[in-house]
Amino acid sequence: MIEGQKVKFPGLKHMWRIATKDQLEVLDNAAYKILSEMGVHIDDKDCIKYLKDAPVEIDEKELIVKFPEYWVREMIAKAPRSYILAGRTPDKDLEVLSAERDFYTLITSGATKMYNWNEESNQWDSEDPGEKDVQRAFKMVDAIDAYEGFYGTLVEDVERTKQGLPAELHTAYNKLKYSSKFGGVCAITEGGLRQWDYLGQLAAEVQGGLDELKKRPILAGLPTCIGPLTSTRQNFWAAVGSAKYHLPTMPYFGGTAPFTSPATAPAQAALSLACTHYCIAVSQYLDPGTAAVPWPYTTFTDPQTGQLAGNPLSHLVSGMATQVYQDLYNLPTSSCNYCLTSPLDEASANWFGAILSQALWGGNIAQIGTTPQAFMWETIPMGETLINYVKQMFFEMNEDLLNFDEEHLALDVIKRVGPKGMFTTDPHTLKWIDKKFGLFWHANDWIHEHSDQWLAKGGKTWTEICRERLKELDKHEPEPLAKDVDERMQKLLVEADEELALF
Repeated sequence: MIEGQKVKFPGLKHMWRIATKDQLEVLDNAAYKILSEMGVHIDDKDCIKYLKDAPVEIDEKELIVKFPEYWVREMIAKAPRSYILAGRTPDKDLEVLSAERDFYTLITSGATKMYNWNEESNQWDSEDPGEKDVQRAFKMVDAIDAYEGFYGTLVEDVERTKQGLPAELHTAYNKLKYSSKFGGVCAITEGGLRQWDYLGQLAAEVQGGLDELKKRPILAGLPTCIGPLTSTRQNFWAAVGSAKYHLPTMPYFGGTAPFTSPATAPAQAALSLACTHYCIAVSQYLDPGTAAVPWPYTTFTDPQTGQLAGNPLSHLVSGMATQVYQDLYNLPTSSCNYCLTSPLDEASANWFGAILSQALWGGNIAQIGTTPQAFMWETIPMGETLINYVKQMFFEMNEDLLNFDEEHLALDVIKRVGPKGMFTTDPHTLKWIDKKFGLFWHANDWIHEHSDQWLAKGGKTWTEICRERLKELDKHEPEPLAKDVDERMQKLLVEADEELALF
């Protein structure tokens, strides 16, 4: 893998396809049947009013809306197959041109608790994150090329939330200030549509005005259907707010099996598709042609404890639903690569399994989700290594390297070296081990020494190596915002605090 190079899929025909096209159509048809016969519960009459001119069936008493198949198909057809997820400057833009090729990695966590390692007591300290932690995370990610943007945030501004202030806006401001990369989705929890106005104005300041923001959107919305076919006000605002500022959306299903999603994989995939279809349709109805990156996913929980749990079946469900959008609609998709365990030794294994499996079936926008239950800073450099491993695999799978011509098969080289020779100094070997070909990449922070050498150097664990890396990442300073832009943004935040404060 060549440093700084954007790595792409080797084409979906080389990727893992879990279901056949006929099976994918069965799932897709089931999703339309769910929407037309059962519908979606939208728990707010004001939200349902946005659909009053659409050809939908509204039960005003039960607040259930049924969606005809032909209309949902028409809306999904309006979603563009290519678009830009923008950075502050064009060199940081993520050009999504094809479901067949593009692959980008965006980090997130959304944790409201964090653990800091205390070197004096040799244990973890549990803390509530605040603005300084939000800023620190954004700056670290800005320094790492493997992370091409953000899906959400790494830690939430819990301190400001406890003050009753619109923490999401302050977090978005810090993301725009302390990173130059694509900012990803924003979740507005309390402030409603007015808060989306402030969010749009903040992003417009950074991008040079509302017209430029529409051309190069640096933030996105997250319209979602949660539970058993339910859309709340917050879920619906994400579609309306995004539409007003022509921001991309990441339409999403937030079910958890076996509580708010069925137990079997086909049923989970069908329900996930129905809910995600609904979110795409609403977004396209409100703002035709806005970018939509579907994220059909089901999280697993332990039926006995109710706690989130890692399970291979969740990745299979996501893979099948993802392939419906890629193979039947040619839509680029999002994948969810969360680590659902706390200890870092478990986390690295659990996380790598998620990233690798979801990458192999082709999620274009990979959501790299670190430990969500309590954020640990060491996961930032850990994730970098896991992502680069997967990117190296894709790099070596592309047609320039995984080629079956004479040069790559090298039968003449094997014959020349013969049964007793070595390939080390052969001209063919010397050519291909050149760094520009990137064939012999390995992770710099994984230990590649004999165990005796490792012990002689102190026997450091990967966690300890990542902890040392944090000290280097803390030195990074992103490209600053223009002073006048920053001042106008801070003024907007003051106004928002006064207008939107809960108490």
